Amino acid sequence: MNDQNIEKKNISFAESGPVSVILSSDEGAAGKTTTALQLVTAFALAEQPLDLFQMDSKRKLAMKSGVTVASLLVPEHRESHGEDLVPSDLIAPWYRAVTDMPQSKRSVLLEVGGALAPLFHAGITDLDLDEDITSLGLQVLALVVCKAGEDSASQMIRELKRIERNLPNATTVVVLNYYAGDPIEAIRYVDGDTRKAFLGATKRYPVIKMPRVRPRSMAIFERLQALPSTVVSWHVDNYAEAIRRTGRPRDEAKILVKDIAEWSGIMQDEIVRILPFLSGARDG
Repeated sequence: MNDQNIEKKNISFAESGPVSVILSSDEGAAGKTTTALQLVTAFALAEQPLDLFQMDSKRKLAMKSGVTVASLLVPEHRESHGEDLVPSDLIAPWYRAVTDMPQSKRSVLLEVGGALAPLFHAGITDLDLDEDITSLGLQVLALVVCKAGEDSASQMIRELKRIERNLPNATTVVVLNYYAGDPIEAIRYVDGDTRKAFLGATKRYPVIKMPRVRPRSMAIFERLQALPSTVVSWHVDNYAEAIRRTGRPRDEAKILVKDIAEWSGIMQDEIVRILPFLSGARDG
């Protein structure tokens, strides 16, 4: 990754919790769940309470994190009862948790499935969440995830425009996922308007860079139901748990743990740069 392409901006936002984190991208397989797992790890390491919501029928976050995740799904009985879908009803449980943060002192994380991003934005527009940010003093962080490629860049730009329009008082951060390649390098081969808008966004907003993990290790990790911090802990018993959980020989299991440890360490540093209050427990 070329650090000269992106200035690492620190932000004064969220010097203390709680905070509502929204993960979106307007596409699937961009790395939202992977980013969410690192956020769950960061909050757990800092011993900060975090409630999880998922607006995604695949429920990957619940399966991989191993913790309770509230699902915001379209009720299966709606069509049979002839009921109209009301976006604000769909996101109401999450909205209540977010607007209750000043009292509960609990942070809230929501992962929005790519196909459901328009529905989510319709809901927050109906409820005027942006008004609550200012009137209730809420800290809302919108993370927009993007991988290498023209389609992903276009979808990132579209989602950023929605956030700029519907949540202008939120703090927006771009997450560049390098797993499928370098998003900055890939954009050089894209048409002028998309390239200009993409590069403009990476200059306008703080950026988290999710480093590439060795493909074999990431493929194994994707099949595990474990947080990154859990995988990292498997070195303590001389990798016996890693061998058992992966079903792989010692060499592959050991490389997996080391790869995830390096990747997770970088991601944790990036997250703490954006959410400095998560560094408290480590520094203490």
